Amino acid sequence: RQRQMCIRDRYKRGGIMIKFEWNGVVFLMTDLGGGKLGRSIPPHAHAKGCYELHFVTGGKGILITDDKEIHLKKDDFFITGPNIAHSQDFDKSNPIEDVFILIQVKDGSQKNYVSSVFLEHYFCYFEKTDNTLAKKLLKEYKEKKPDYEYAVAGYLTVILTQIVRKMLPKDFKNIIGKDNLNDKRFAIIEQAFLYEKDLTLTKLSTMIGLCERQTQRLLKKYYKKSFRELKKLDKEKT
Repeated sequence: RQRQMCIRDRYKRGGIMIKFEWNGVVFLMTDLGGGKLGRSIPPHAHAKGCYELHFVTGGKGILITDDKEIHLKKDDFFITGPNIAHSQDFDKSNPIEDVFILIQVKDGSQKNYVSSVFLEHYFCYFEKTDNTLAKKLLKEYKEKKPDYEYAVAGYLTVILTQIVRKMLPKDFKNIIGKDNLNDKRFAIIEQAFLYEKDLTLTKLSTMIGLCERQTQRLLKKYYKKSFRELKKLDKEKT
């Protein structure tokens, strides 16, 4: 209830949900707004298949998750996905401003490796992110000119593409002929343990485009070992 009140204070929603498709996934945009944050947002989490995108356009604030506290500023960007508990506070002398977009997966059965990267990032944070398209998206939605639904859907697909480009590590470009996302990851993991000096879990996670928790899950699922156990085995070989 507090969360809904806070959103309404920032921007009165039209209550229209917009359906769009991107890289084999059908989404619904279920919420969109922007402006200054006038009060703290209490701890909450989004449901399965829901992702909230935040483009910070001005001011200052704090994002708090289970294991992080991030001081937000202009041109920062973050995503909070399913089951990621988080809250927000604002600088009273310079309240944070943002554009937020809430999207929900309706059908992900045809997802490809690009959309899989987005869906697997339940949380991410980037600095120096261009928020021009997010501002145009909000303006288009607020003005509701003829055919605005298609314009909004178009902006959303470009925004998601730009986000995934920031998520994907450069190493993915060097793995040729592998259409399956995990095939690419396994190839990078094998190369990393063979050739990377001083390999850490953080570095490996960045290389394969996952957070540390998801990297550990991937290693456990397919190698039946944790990063530390694999690292120990690698040392024993040498």
